Amino acid sequence: MFGHALMLTALGLMVHAQKSSIAQRWPPLSKARCSQTTKLKAMYGRMTFNPPLSQKPMTSFEVDVEWNDLQFHPTENRHKRGGVYVSYTMGMKNGPGGYFGVQMGGTYGGFIFSIWDGDRTYRLSNGKKQVKKSTKLVWPMDLRNCKRNCQDCELPSLRDIAKRGFTTGTKCITKYPMKVGDRYTVKLSKAVPRKQIHTSQFGGFRKVHEEVLGEKNRFIKGSVWQVSVTIKKGATPGKIIPVGTIMFESDEIGFNRLGTFDEMIGCNKCNAIYHKDTRYGPIVSTEGRYKRRPVHMEAWTRYNESTCKKYQISGSKRDCSLSFESGPLTKGVTKSRIKLW
Repeated sequence: MFGHALMLTALGLMVHAQKSSIAQRWPPLSKARCSQTTKLKAMYGRMTFNPPLSQKPMTSFEVDVEWNDLQFHPTENRHKRGGVYVSYTMGMKNGPGGYFGVQMGGTYGGFIFSIWDGDRTYRLSNGKKQVKKSTKLVWPMDLRNCKRNCQDCELPSLRDIAKRGFTTGTKCITKYPMKVGDRYTVKLSKAVPRKQIHTSQFGGFRKVHEEVLGEKNRFIKGSVWQVSVTIKKGATPGKIIPVGTIMFESDEIGFNRLGTFDEMIGCNKCNAIYHKDTRYGPIVSTEGRYKRRPVHMEAWTRYNESTCKKYQISGSKRDCSLSFESGPLTKGVTKSRIKLW
């Protein structure tokens, strides 16, 4: 009995020592309130294609996203607050734009496709944004995963009408159980080159649109776009997950702008989260032709805009990769704009 007690005590001391060793790798969190100058900042990438998207707009897109690591401060972020958004931004020359990608946190995961009306806002002489009727709507065609949404509704001019159902775009979300080591193929494609619908048949505007702007449900014409994800590594390998389908009210055939960013979800202090993710690609094409990968990749951090200094960007032209890493376990550092390859 006495020997058994000694063994349990020794085991307890060993576990405590292991926990202490892990905790020592993580610096303590700052006592300062989390703000724009004390949080982990986003990182960015820009791709160059030949021919460029300005000459041959993108009508299909495919990229692999891999979660290399995601850890939370073992003693000061036990509830695993926060997460990471792997995002690609795109836009039409004379039409709407937005972003799509993968989000992963300690207690959630999912895929997102979020687009703004192309001409919903304008600026007053004092710089403040105001809303107006839109002639370049984005409309949900898939009402299971997608809905009209009030994007950027933290703006003072939108808060009150947002509560009444005012919308400035469309957002699609699909939840999925994610873990470190997962890999997904994210695809954006044109589902229908040209289509006409009446907005009332797909959810319609709330009454607040007519009350504030005199904006009513109407016919719109445009192309229909969809985002889907194939699980390469994960809970359901091989499964294809539809994320959402959105109509773009525009005469453009595709997208002439494409970028990428890596952003923390929520306000996360410097040492609260460590993560690394890698993207492979993308591959884009124009109406089934001009299939191409980036010929150059640039990337940058916002190193000088925050007290957080642990950022590392890496990549390889050989496998067309781009990796973003930030948080207390990051060993290297990227302070400014760099040409990766």
